[in-house]
Amino acid sequence: MRELKLDLGVEEYALCGRVTVAFNPTDLGFLEKLTEVYGRMDALQERVNKAREELTEEKDIFPFARDIDREMREALDGLFGKAVCEPLFGSMNLYASAGGFPVWANLLLAVTEECESAMKGELKKRDERIAKYTKKYSG
Repeated sequence: MRELKLDLGVEEYALCGRVTVAFNPTDLGFLEKLTEVYGRMDALQERVNKAREELTEEKDIFPFARDIDREMREALDGLFGKAVCEPLFGSMNLYASAGGFPVWANLLLAVTEECESAMKGELKKRDERIAKYTKKYSG
């Protein structure tokens, strides 16, 4: 049987050399899930902000932080369809800060930037490919 090979646009990305994920950065289904995860993380962030004001005892803060961390990990692992948080972050709480942002935000921002860049690149390739066929068959 003959097989047609085609480009599905799925790319593999190494996250800090600790775990790999694969997705098509121009897939609207993936981008929808990414948007949903941002919304979920924003809601969790609001809970963190509110808790900062209300929880003053360490005995109350630590269990709350563990619960938020677990929910954040579920959201991020769900985005990629595999466990990425454990190999990437280890036992670090995802609300830990690095470079001015929580580490969960650094991951989502890196993915978002990759998606935006890929979308621009694919649009350019599409236009070039269409122009090639338009010229070939219009003449």
